Amino acid sequence: MINFVLAKFDFDHTVTPNMSYFYKIYRFFSKIKAQFLTVLSILLFLLSLSKITFAESNQGVERIKISGTQHALVVGIDKYKSEFMNLNGAVNDAKLLSSALRDAGVNLPNARILLDEQATRVAFVRAWRNMVRQAKPGDTLIVTFAGHGAQEDDLAPLGEPDKKDESFIFHDYKIDKQNRSNPQGRITDDELFGLFEEASDYKILVIADSCHSSGMIRAISQKPFGKYRSGGYRQLQRLAPPAYPSLPKSREGKALPHVTYITAVNHDSLQVMETTLNDKAHGALSWFFAQAISGKKADGNKNGHLERDELDRFLTEKLKIQTHHNQNPKILPNSDKVSVFDLQNQKKGFVVEPITSRIAIVVQNGRVPKGLQHIRLVKSHQTFDLYFVIKGKQTVVFNNTGDKLTTISSKQEWQRLINKQRLLKILATQFSMRLAPIKIKLREGNGLHKKGQYLHFSIGSSKENLKALTLFGLGAKGELQFLYPFKEYGYPLKVHRFPYNLPPMTASSGG
Repeated sequence: MINFVLAKFDFDHTVTPNMSYFYKIYRFFSKIKAQFLTVLSILLFLLSLSKITFAESNQGVERIKISGTQHALVVGIDKYKSEFMNLNGAVNDAKLLSSALRDAGVNLPNARILLDEQATRVAFVRAWRNMVRQAKPGDTLIVTFAGHGAQEDDLAPLGEPDKKDESFIFHDYKIDKQNRSNPQGRITDDELFGLFEEASDYKILVIADSCHSSGMIRAISQKPFGKYRSGGYRQLQRLAPPAYPSLPKSREGKALPHVTYITAVNHDSLQVMETTLNDKAHGALSWFFAQAISGKKADGNKNGHLERDELDRFLTEKLKIQTHHNQNPKILPNSDKVSVFDLQNQKKGFVVEPITSRIAIVVQNGRVPKGLQHIRLVKSHQTFDLYFVIKGKQTVVFNNTGDKLTTISSKQEWQRLINKQRLLKILATQFSMRLAPIKIKLREGNGLHKKGQYLHFSIGSSKENLKALTLFGLGAKGELQFLYPFKEYGYPLKVHRFPYNLPPMTASSGG
């Protein structure tokens, strides 16, 4: 696997040595597999001679005050009555989001933070209705859910294209010996949108960090490493009593313009992995939404609030980087200019940047070489960054989504891979919507590509005032590779027009 890097700099601006960070980061992954199996991820740094200013000035920026108060209901479930469904990071998500929301001035009493045994269907509905009663028309109601989701046969009102209802799974969800579920302990998408339809006098923002969340599961299967948030597809128990309390139903596909619904994946069939952030298990959507509301990096136009398109761009870039393109979030109904979150009531600047000092590793069939630095040894059922499988004198290395990175044979190569992972984590923290990230497009699309296929990348746009391009890469084993421009090939040292089309690249297998 090779990682390319692209960043923008202001060479006319004086910076002190301790400020020499990359100010513009964009990471773009293209999965390229030999025989559809080898993955190539791309991270590009664009070095620009354009005159840009690093200082964040608010002069000339109209700060728009969002009317009304923001209220929240936070759910995080690791422990289920069916213990095989237990997760590691959902409660971490809920605690992180609770701190970030409160620091952003959101009204969030303890009674509306539902963790593990507290998070039942009855408790959720009660907390929701209490929040609606306490709010005033025009206020914003925020719901975050971290835990499992599931699918079941579509019931009235019919309207699911795949003929399946999606649901949030609560602590009291039960599965019998025939693998059938009881209606109690979950809330379907039809019921959830029924509640939302009743609350049409309010703005509603939902963060669904679970699989099947696109219609609405955080999977627990191994694929092949780590936990995923998924309750799977199950039939309801025959003759089971209806769920309590009874709720109104709305067809989930019905457009509700007052509702903004952000999901961790963009298709109901996709699963949501748990990942390592700040040395703890988390869902990537929860982590980066907390980051978005806790600072200025997601507020691209600097107007003091987050719009749907700003959240869409910020969360998409962050999740793709963290999950190696396995998660692509979706925002409903549209990625537009509608304001959904007020940033102007921050109390103390809550910080959720990942700690990059140690890389979590798993070692199979052997021991860790002595003297390795910046590592944290974890077990295979825990979340991790790198997975080392020792096979005789060689070691095969995988990332946290099960993609093979390379094969190594020496302690020095172990350390280089760990150092590379630390660097990529640090670079990922520098992404900011305020710095207008550089756009990169792959003509052939972001899916899988056969070995030997030509790929065509386009970088930048005419609006960015870019003037030069330098491209270098981090190879599969962490080696630095200079890639562009090569004067001997006649590549221009100065680019006069963007978007710029790179020379075709050939998809190849990883090291």
